[in-house]
Amino acid sequence: MKQNIKFMKLTPGEKFALLRKLNGKSLEEIAAYLKMEVSAYLRLEEDFVYPSNLQIERIGYFYGLSYEEVMTVGEGDCY
Repeated sequence: MKQNIKFMKLTPGEKFALLRKLNGKSLEEIAAYLKMEVSAYLRLEEDFVYPSNLQIERIGYFYGLSYEEVMTVGEGDCY
């Protein structure tokens, strides 16, 4: 019997948090790289603020990923 398995899509903040945890980085490290306060970065991870395209690109660069790779983190077979 074939099952249909659907994957939940993660929010951008959930993707950022997942990337940070998978790479063993601290909030302080990524916030410093992005030149923002930890509290401001945390608002991105908690989805209180939607990231700009530039922020997504810079986060990707931090982890060695493209914009598209960042936006597909946690979806199916990606990352």
